[in-house]
Amino acid sequence: MASPRVLVVGSGVIGLRTSLELLRRNIPVVLRSPVGPLTSSVCSQGAGGFWMPFHCDDPRTNRWSIETLDELHPLATAGARSIHAFTKDGSRLVETVPTVIFRQEHSGPSTEDMIAQDYNKGTGGKSQLPEWSTDPRLQFQHLTVEMLWWQNYYYKLRIPTEQTLLQNGYKHAWFFQTPIVDAPKMLQHMLEEVEGDRNADVNVETGEYYESIEHILETAKSLGCNRVLNATGLGARTLCQDDEIIAARGILLHYDRKSCIRTQEIQMSEHGEMINDAVIIAEEGPWGTNDMPSYMIPRGETLLVGGSYLEGDTEMTIRPSEITKLLENAQTLGIDTKQCHTISSWTGLRPYRPISRLEIDVQHSTTDLKLVHSYGYGGSGWTVYTGCAKDATTLLLS
Repeated sequence: MASPRVLVVGSGVIGLRTSLELLRRNIPVVLRSPVGPLTSSVCSQGAGGFWMPFHCDDPRTNRWSIETLDELHPLATAGARSIHAFTKDGSRLVETVPTVIFRQEHSGPSTEDMIAQDYNKGTGGKSQLPEWSTDPRLQFQHLTVEMLWWQNYYYKLRIPTEQTLLQNGYKHAWFFQTPIVDAPKMLQHMLEEVEGDRNADVNVETGEYYESIEHILETAKSLGCNRVLNATGLGARTLCQDDEIIAARGILLHYDRKSCIRTQEIQMSEHGEMINDAVIIAEEGPWGTNDMPSYMIPRGETLLVGGSYLEGDTEMTIRPSEITKLLENAQTLGIDTKQCHTISSWTGLRPYRPISRLEIDVQHSTTDLKLVHSYGYGGSGWTVYTGCAKDATTLLLS
């Protein structure tokens, strides 16, 4: 096969980051997409940008996630002189934010247990905590609510009070430090880097939707490409006639992070003024469920309040009953909804597949052209994208 020249179809986080991986290895890239990465229909731009494996069941997820953390963690902690960590106007692309996940039942060894029984070395029994929680950069702790609030003397996080949590049945919490990507700004930053590379041919607002994989392969040949990456997300359901990929609908309300008025309970406590934002998540009752989690994510200049994870639901507007629920979530998690109004809302369709499709398409690949698929990462696109880009690049160049 001749020297590689890759057609990348799709300008979400998967398509853009894989394009960058190829370009950084001096591989020419032709990037095509019917819409730009900041179009409202692109799931990547509306996502919370929160690093944590979420509804991505592929056994490769943990490795992809850690490889992405390897990239995000330095950006989140980089000083002002790092040009890679900031936009042209000086905005930070990634920040580290304390994260609290409230739980009702004991879901694994507590921090005290791990210290006393040496769980990290495997001598205290098998942990029920997720594998990724052992990465030291996350500073993961499994705490009782009482311990969490004891620590909040120091952290001063805007989270519900100990009394409120216990009254609602939340006795435990996962507490860790995680990167948050400012998704729209990072997508723009990636696009500008791709466009600025002399080996890139970019047109991401073609308005042309491919009708089939065969159509994409014909386009690749006409553009002189002998490799193709299909990073079309949910669009692959039609393109590939892949019934395994389905929409997992998410909904969000957006508040201005700087001017957002907080409830008195959240703003002040017996510890004094609470001044630091946190990611707050409840996927257990009474505040949330697996399908309708309650969460708040500080992302750049915005507070995002969600949400939903509704498989097979393709409604692109937020229903009145859902708005009511989101406003309840906002109030519960500390926003004074009587004094503070939303600045926008968002509905997106996550591309969920039981096993993500990151593989060579043997059926459509020939000695003259290789096709690689990369899609179906559910709610974890911003958690796995670097690892996926590296794997996809390896397949394309093999």
